[in-house]
Amino acid sequence: MLSFTAVHTVSQCLLTANAEAEITGWGTPPTLLLIHHLRAEPTVATLHEMSVVEFPLHPDDLLTDPAALPALLHRLAHALHHTDDAASTPYQATLDTIIRLIRGTRPAARLLAWAAIYDDIHTLDGQPRPARRVDAIDIDSRAYQLTDLRGEEHPLLAVDDTPHPDDMPATLPGLAALLAATARRGHVHPGEATS
Repeated sequence: MLSFTAVHTVSQCLLTANAEAEITGWGTPPTLLLIHHLRAEPTVATLHEMSVVEFPLHPDDLLTDPAALPALLHRLAHALHHTDDAASTPYQATLDTIIRLIRGTRPAARLLAWAAIYDDIHTLDGQPRPARRVDAIDIDSRAYQLTDLRGEEHPLLAVDDTPHPDDMPATLPGLAALLAATARRGHVHPGEATS
């Protein structure tokens, strides 16, 4: 189970990723984030021990399905769970390389969460407004939802320890499936009692 400090640090990683996405501007393709803990020993986590690896998605992949990003997340998770090395997809190969590099440099790395950064339309008081969203789910099934409305000074970040399926963004079930598939493959161990 993640400690308060670890949850706070994951939240800070999401806020930082959003701030960095602000630099690239609006209209960029969605990006997945693999958040992991770099500790070599099971000691107390500190902010600098977590790392985020960006996993960019190709915009053409999102155009092939009306459900776009949520469907792509499920397809990616399914491909990772039912892998055949002879028929590896580019996403599988990229993810395998990223995780192999993490494990090669930090064998005790712990998977903490998957997140997705994407542009969306937010309807506020009946008026559609561009928004950047960062949705994430951690190993305790805790949901993180960041909304950054274009033109607003600060984003809003909500963390829900027990998200209700009816209140979750459409991306969270796919991120949860991706988290489970990544942990199942045994590349980056799911975090245990991370402090």
